[in-house]
Amino acid sequence: MENPNPGDRNGGHCKPRGIAELIKNDHDVEVTELDRSGNVQRRWLHRPFDAVIVLQSKDASRGFLARSLYEWKKVLYDAFLPVGYPHSVSKDYLAYQTYDSLQAFFSTITSLLASRALLQGLGVGDANSSATFAMLITILRDAMSRVATIIFAHRFGLRIEPDAKRYRFLADIFNDTAFFLELYSPYLGSKGKVAALAVGEALRAMCGVAAGASKAALSVHFAKHDNLAELNAKEASQETAVGLVGLLVGTLVVKVVEDHRSVVYLMVALVCAHLWMNYLGVRSVCMTTLNRQRATILFLEYMETGKVLTPEQVAQRERIIFWVPIVRNRAGEPIARIEFAASYRQAASHGIWDTIDVVDGPMHTSFITSPRGSRLAKIKLLLWAGCKPKHAILAWFHAMEDAWEMKKHCIHDHKRTSMSDGRHAEDEELWTSMEQRGWDLQTQAFETAAPIRLRVQSLE
Repeated sequence: MENPNPGDRNGGHCKPRGIAELIKNDHDVEVTELDRSGNVQRRWLHRPFDAVIVLQSKDASRGFLARSLYEWKKVLYDAFLPVGYPHSVSKDYLAYQTYDSLQAFFSTITSLLASRALLQGLGVGDANSSATFAMLITILRDAMSRVATIIFAHRFGLRIEPDAKRYRFLADIFNDTAFFLELYSPYLGSKGKVAALAVGEALRAMCGVAAGASKAALSVHFAKHDNLAELNAKEASQETAVGLVGLLVGTLVVKVVEDHRSVVYLMVALVCAHLWMNYLGVRSVCMTTLNRQRATILFLEYMETGKVLTPEQVAQRERIIFWVPIVRNRAGEPIARIEFAASYRQAASHGIWDTIDVVDGPMHTSFITSPRGSRLAKIKLLLWAGCKPKHAILAWFHAMEDAWEMKKHCIHDHKRTSMSDGRHAEDEELWTSMEQRGWDLQTQAFETAAPIRLRVQSLE
């Protein structure tokens, strides 16, 4: 068969030829259908006079029953998974969505048990309770929800994306705590009931903000073919289907389990299962963008062994909840706390007993306060105007390298070694290996406050 894109003998360049031109010349044309990842889906033979014959198809060799089962399977896949799965999403998508669906199932049943307690707390079934009291509690809960949403989004909005896995897990801790407050609200006095329900609704509002924002960040990670909107739509379908099953099972559970002690035991079991599934879900996510914790794990291993870890290896070492940006020196002692400064004044200000050095690196500036006594050194980083994501990563590596040479109970002279002369951070082999191992160096997730960029000029 003739190549549809024959080379031009004169110029040596490929001259594309379309289907219509080839068919017009009475040629047999082989047409291959590819998905967006370049995987072959079907192959057709288009013969003259518009005869199209299948050459290769995923279901062409199957029998009638097998084709029918395949069609049903395809319908389910298309309904609940992104088009082109598994090539259209990252490798960790299925594991996360499996655990996420399981945790949603347990959460639905827990929600039904808590909702019954909530109705009792509002006075349903209590002849001594007034409709006015129930309405006032409802108004207070709604007000607390709105206020908590605004405050939490203001205080933590910028921190969620860099630590999406942490806040996705925290969201369910907030939610489950609210469930228990609602569960015990009927057994409290009027003031205690009001406080429990109001705090519970505030926690649920915080859950909504944290879960929504962290899921958005995770969805960006999962989507590979500019299919973010479709991926979110399919996730909503998954949650709806799981929610329906959870409602059916939960309705049966609510009718059968009514004793308070049994309800508490069941709630504890469901919440533990819910949080465990959520924990396994976020643990299965393998982010390729460097944040503070992942960069610390990666570069510390490189300084100690010269080995560049893959995103999968770093993900296995990540801590979901308890991690602070404290790095160790060569002796393994906690020596310094590294942060991106919220302002120039915060970085440059220091106490009367502090010694501080200012060291400029490639497109960043570090303000280093030496350790004194039991106090940790502080390294505040600021980026220059016009910097790129790589400069933020490099700034963090340089700060770690500076801390690596510090000693306890000793004022270190940072000025004797410029940060631009780092032994490890500047290694071209490091950056080449990072790219080869799958790290995304075109983005960074270090800054958890409003980004600050410096521009300076002399006033002389």
